[in-house]
Amino acid sequence: MASNTNDGVLQQRNKPVGKPRGMRRDRDCRSCKLRNCVAAGVPCGGYPQRVIWVGASSSVKEASSPTSAPSSASLRSTRLARSQSAISRSSDSGQTPPDRGASDSWSPPDRPASSPGDDAAPISWSEADQNSFIKPLATLCQQIISLDGDALRSNHYLSVEALRLISRLRDFVQARIDGHPARADNWESEDLARYRLDALMSLKDALKATNPFAFIGIAAFAFFEVCDSGFGDWQRHLYGAKSLLDYHCKSRAELDNLSRSVTGLSEMVVRLVWFDTCGSIIRGTTDLIFENWHRELLTDSFFRTVGCAAETFELFTKVASGEVASSPTNSAFLAIKQLLGLGQGTSDWDRSADAYRCAAVIAVLTRVGSEPMTLSTQSTISVAVDRACQIIAATPSSSQFYIHMAVPAYLAGMNATSKKQCDVVRCEDRWKMKGLA
Repeated sequence: MASNTNDGVLQQRNKPVGKPRGMRRDRDCRSCKLRNCVAAGVPCGGYPQRVIWVGASSSVKEASSPTSAPSSASLRSTRLARSQSAISRSSDSGQTPPDRGASDSWSPPDRPASSPGDDAAPISWSEADQNSFIKPLATLCQQIISLDGDALRSNHYLSVEALRLISRLRDFVQARIDGHPARADNWESEDLARYRLDALMSLKDALKATNPFAFIGIAAFAFFEVCDSGFGDWQRHLYGAKSLLDYHCKSRAELDNLSRSVTGLSEMVVRLVWFDTCGSIIRGTTDLIFENWHRELLTDSFFRTVGCAAETFELFTKVASGEVASSPTNSAFLAIKQLLGLGQGTSDWDRSADAYRCAAVIAVLTRVGSEPMTLSTQSTISVAVDRACQIIAATPSSSQFYIHMAVPAYLAGMNATSKKQCDVVRCEDRWKMKGLA
């Protein structure tokens, strides 16, 4: 009996485990074959609803061109020359992060340490990255890594795990940028997966030490969740960020004080508050994570960056907090006010602000609308969708506000009622249910 058991264990150990290197999960995975995923035409895990900008700059043809995409060898050589100064300076003290031995290695094997004074390789920004949150994130990481001397010694938050996290984040961000453009149906490369795991491990260590610099790591992964995952479903990162923030500061004054030591903290909080409100609007929920005093951090400067008027964001907040349902008549008047504010300027910012005004109208009327929705409400929503589609179609992808129009595009797509609207925003599965596609 014991012999049979041992033989079974040996046979089990001899069976291949996991996904072999270089294999695509839905094409070569043994478990997928057992479940007949390929025969059924179902990719592993399915694909979540996303907002993906499609245009000349992001076409599959361009992405697959050998002249437009850097080779994996050149990407590795670029990262070989990148600075690892933070870890070099920290390891001189002989410290090691919690629960890790000094000899532990969990970095991609082709990334050696280099001197602190080396400049990072120049970044070739795509149109999307140039105007997204990834650029200030990369700049912030490099700024922190470049600190030395008194700046390092005087900041007790810049510990071993904090410096390692920022360094790994910078490498992960750079790897993301190097890997774009990429085909939408491609799996994440093995190198990029390693950099992601490396950054996640460093974030885990920083969180274990409750280091406030971990907030930057959470903000980074929240941003990538916005890009890669189900649109609007990034709240898990926001809960973690809010918990860490509450541990260190529970008021605006405490946050201002902490921001003097944690470079970029206020900016990251602002972006996560923005994601919090937008996510609630997209999901159609009233589960705001951050508090009112956090939303007061959003300034005119930030609204100029994302192309949304402050009063429109206030209306989004009312919708996301449930005030719309409790006062439908007043909310309808607020929606009308947004419509009356359309067309007051001709700049790129004015057009983007108009797109957000249309999104606010859609968000309000879809929440307060009675069941069944009245013809007048449907007509008003259709007008808002029409105007949002016109603005998006007229905005070049090179505009700094184009990438920030994802919320208006999503709401317009979810409420499209004509094929003309469908030509601008594409949401085939939704439209098939409506008989439009």
